[in-house]
Amino acid sequence: MKKLDHERRRQKRFVKRCTIDFTSEGQNYRGICRNLSLDGLFIKTRKPLELEKIIDMVLYLPDGSASKLTGRVRRAIREPYSLIFERAGIPSKDGIGVQLIEK
Repeated sequence: MKKLDHERRRQKRFVKRCTIDFTSEGQNYRGICRNLSLDGLFIKTRKPLELEKIIDMVLYLPDGSASKLTGRVRRAIREPYSLIFERAGIPSKDGIGVQLIEK
């Protein structure tokens, strides 16, 4: 895994893209985990959830295994024109930063 160069967090973050399913209040979602650390992860998703929401997640690892996690949404990013950017081939920054509370 590649360490992010501009690290300012307490824990080192690593770039590792993995599929992730997550659930909040009975709604199911799917996203891409863009980076992760011992304390949290960032999920790229078109449907950022509200701050402080508790979510249950299943992270699908490259070796075929899965990890069940629980976390709290600490950051939510929704760019106003993200769909237009993505159609033009420009990746959006939409997603949620999640603090892990159960591993």
